[in-house]
Amino acid sequence: MTIICLISSHPDLVTERNLGGSVFRALKRNARLRTLVAAQKRGDNYEISGELLEHFTRVFQKTTQGVFYALYRKLLPVERITLTSIADRRLVTPEQMLNEIRPSPFRDITDEPLPEIREHGWVCTQPIFITEMQSLTGGDPVRRIFRLVRETPVEWVEYLPGAFRFAFVEKEGGGGVFIFDLWETLLASVATPWPGGRGPLRRGRRNRFSRERLQTPRAS
Repeated sequence: MTIICLISSHPDLVTERNLGGSVFRALKRNARLRTLVAAQKRGDNYEISGELLEHFTRVFQKTTQGVFYALYRKLLPVERITLTSIADRRLVTPEQMLNEIRPSPFRDITDEPLPEIREHGWVCTQPIFITEMQSLTGGDPVRRIFRLVRETPVEWVEYLPGAFRFAFVEKEGGGGVFIFDLWETLLASVATPWPGGRGPLRRGRRNRFSRERLQTPRAS
């Protein structure tokens, strides 16, 4: 929390690091905390490595365990939870992080045989795009065919508006990833296994992150 407060422009956190705030007081009275923070300072930013990274890793592993259990009633062992990245929102947007994690929405099907055309098959429900690409070295253009397999936006859960929200998405190559957005200041991605079940019913409503809801939707 100290690191987040020191780099954040969020009004509440600026207050906490200013004279009299909780972070100001913590740094003043805790020599070990001051030493740890000072050792990681790099200009106007902080390098999250070494002991500091160990602290961040424990916090995000515990957070992921709690959120995953709340969604799927399954307790993940720490060994199956991996903190994959931490980013400053001054440098990386949530959309940029998500685009690096999620599979491409376009699948090249140029060399694949077309399946049998059925009413509910993907040929009838997902858009197909045909493009021509010109080689930089000249010659005839190359025609490629792409299938749009994803066109839905990411669904964020605002747990504490302005302070804590998360999204859970499928990862390129398999598995899932939680994206945590803290105080509109810090982003973290945490890799987990893909949930095997639909998830519980929560307070009379379907779990918005159920296995059922996480399936690729059909295009309208």
